[in-house]
Amino acid sequence: MNELLAALGNEGDAEAALRASFEAAARGFGAQTGLVLLVEDREPVCLRAIHVVGKLTQKQVLACERGESVDGVSPSLIQRVIASRRPELIEDPRLMADTARTPSLDECEYSVLCAPICDPVRDVVLAVVYFQNSGVTEAYRDDDCTWLKRYAAAVGRIFGFYFWKERQERELRERLEAAAASDNAPEILGESAHTQALRRVLHKTYIPALEAKNPEPILILGERGTGKDLVARYLHAFSSRHKRPFVVVNCAEITDELAASRFFGHKKGSYTGALTDEPGFFRAADGGVLFLDEIGELSLRAQAHLLRVLESHVVTPVGQTREIEVDVAVVLATNRDLEEAVGAGTLRADFYDRFRTLAIHLMPLRERPWDIPLLLEHFRRHHERKHNKRTLGFTPEALRALAAYSWPGNVRDLARACALFVIHATPGAAIDLALIHFCLPESFQQGPNPKAGPLLWADLSYRDAMRQFERELLLARLERHGGSAKAAQQSLGLSKATFHRYLKELGVRSGARNEEQ
Repeated sequence: MNELLAALGNEGDAEAALRASFEAAARGFGAQTGLVLLVEDREPVCLRAIHVVGKLTQKQVLACERGESVDGVSPSLIQRVIASRRPELIEDPRLMADTARTPSLDECEYSVLCAPICDPVRDVVLAVVYFQNSGVTEAYRDDDCTWLKRYAAAVGRIFGFYFWKERQERELRERLEAAAASDNAPEILGESAHTQALRRVLHKTYIPALEAKNPEPILILGERGTGKDLVARYLHAFSSRHKRPFVVVNCAEITDELAASRFFGHKKGSYTGALTDEPGFFRAADGGVLFLDEIGELSLRAQAHLLRVLESHVVTPVGQTREIEVDVAVVLATNRDLEEAVGAGTLRADFYDRFRTLAIHLMPLRERPWDIPLLLEHFRRHHERKHNKRTLGFTPEALRALAAYSWPGNVRDLARACALFVIHATPGAAIDLALIHFCLPESFQQGPNPKAGPLLWADLSYRDAMRQFERELLLARLERHGGSAKAAQQSLGLSKATFHRYLKELGVRSGARNEEQ
């Protein structure tokens, strides 16, 4: 293990680390011969030897890679171990036949240990280790097999973590490289299951959707202050459109009379007050992203104007007859219930049908209190830099009180509160309960948010607090492993039966596909 960790810790590659660990294990086992093979393809299995101990010939090594019979080693045992994913011990040399005939004792006087190294995160066999020595004088025993099983499991966990960490770092590098192209790339902060899922689905589904020419419109739904504008800027900043314009429109300010002109532009003199040519929002955002905020506030007439351009991807400026093609990614947002608006007749059903299929639902902060401590620290530091004032941060009591608050204005409300805390704080002092009460008295005028139980403990029974914690932990772990129930179960160190019992008791659904993984 030390050899393995040293190689990985010194920026060695995975193969070099496995070779170093295998060499040390072979010495520990007193192996006369042995080899380690990487499993490169899953179906059909393709093996590649990366390290050999002892006097195995090239012919013997190639036979092991190909699964072909050869004297002196047992390729069939290696194939069997890969298929079963369990280590095997051959203590009696007479059981080592790879051919139909029964070999003599002189032909196969050796004992073998063979084990798979599995990545528990991805649930795949990474490699196979094969140790062999004299079956007459130094035959391996059951305790050797037990040690090998633990060794292989530990190596698999280390590599599983290593590959997961590599993947995380690669994704971070990609995000940073994309952000470097933008001067104002936003961050989506939080470690709740909802926020992890949001970041994942944005990069997996919605950002790639913007890469197309004339992409489908994207709808962002959420209460006021949940960060709909932040998500829209995030989509722009991390997409291939980041070098093109990001145009923001508050639809509540668009009147019937000026809707066509504001959206599509106008020619000079086309109406009273049209003193110059104007491109309009769609042409201004050509090649980039047009963010239509408060879309539920548009009049029926303005909705009709927008419906046409969403379907045809062409605009006709006021005072002009020639149509102009535009390539714009349209992102819409609202805090209204659009189904209700359609029923009330304030939203056209055909307009709603045009953009409702790609929808992002943002959860209010009271439903994801696990994000509150991280957001509080982020905005505290931001306002300390802005006001050139340092504090000692939040006391534990203040942090618990703020985590218990339901934040009706969501993240926008929290950011404003942090500005007040820093402005009124004494330089070099902590932000305590007294300061919270002075700046945000309403946070003490209601009962604690029950969803914040695991962050509070004091106001929940031990049983209820643990259930809240366990449910959030299961959700977060499923998100970390891309929804794979098996990987989440193994990362938590639970048996399959126990893991699925927890899912059922805590009301967590992993999905039929993930149940099988």
